[in-house]
Amino acid sequence: MPSSSSTSSSSSSHHLPSTIAALHSDILQTHILTRLDGPALASAASASSRFRHLSAEDQLWRQICSATWPSTTHPLIQQAISAFPSEHRSFFSDVFPLLDCRSLRCDLDRSPSSELISAVDIHYKDKPLFSKVHSTDTNTNWFLYSPFRVDVIDPKDSIPLPIRRREKREDWVANLEQNLTASWIVIDPIKNRAANVSSRQAVNVRRHWLSGEIQVQYTTMMGGDGRAGSRTEMVQCSVVVICGEKEEDGMEMSVREVSMQILDMEGKHLNGKESSGILGEAMERGKRIKEQKGEAKLRFGEYEELKRKRKGRKDRIENALDMLCVLTGIAIFLSFCTFIFFFFFT
Repeated sequence: MPSSSSTSSSSSSHHLPSTIAALHSDILQTHILTRLDGPALASAASASSRFRHLSAEDQLWRQICSATWPSTTHPLIQQAISAFPSEHRSFFSDVFPLLDCRSLRCDLDRSPSSELISAVDIHYKDKPLFSKVHSTDTNTNWFLYSPFRVDVIDPKDSIPLPIRRREKREDWVANLEQNLTASWIVIDPIKNRAANVSSRQAVNVRRHWLSGEIQVQYTTMMGGDGRAGSRTEMVQCSVVVICGEKEEDGMEMSVREVSMQILDMEGKHLNGKESSGILGEAMERGKRIKEQKGEAKLRFGEYEELKRKRKGRKDRIENALDMLCVLTGIAIFLSFCTFIFFFFFT
């Protein structure tokens, strides 16, 4: 016969929770769900109705948003998020996945919202380096008809980077490409939509041959007017971070400029009206897809190849027109010479 102690142990084991779902809701919400990141919490919400209810707690999503994007703790951002249908959960579902707008056809004459809010975060080796919130009034004529560009660092300021001269200058480019990440969230506080227009990982890094400054580019390709061959058939929303040696200390790198702009296929800036229309379409109708490593860089390469092909077609057309003009000129000259010859010698 089994001993009384083993019987007691066997009996008590029947009262222990056999699955995580058997745990008390307070334990699940306080000690387990708070340890999950956004994608994991979204997956947990689809496990059962109970987990869906527990995962809907806004405080969980607020903590995830503030940990992922420190700029979201700003009062202006919190006020905007509070108007979203499910507050921080809706905001996260808008801005976390990769934005795919390549097949989107946009109305460049669309009336912009009265305000666009930018929440910008720069991380180095996954540690917050810089956060800034910027509000743009989109109703002024200056904004509507000037080249679209948003800067979030004052020209007199700079943000120190933990990179020093002991690293070779050639290694700085690889270092920044691997370790510097950027997030630029655009929020429409009127329509309660948002999108992250940065590719997170750098798609292009280059050093200026004269100044030594390093330009790190994070780009999302977006649909333009969709007209084949036009300069706005597709456009690129480009977040640019420029780094250089700190002026007062040549041993240390610093971030000197963080900007966002929208460029057409000829590399020209779109104006504020066109840009705000494209951003509005992207926030409302852009697809949100799971990001694969290296996918943004691949898409940037495809876009650059599309630009080269377009430029090649344009150059061929221009060369053909030039040749036609030359031949037309020669034909006119020969006709004129023939006329003079027959007029004076016949």
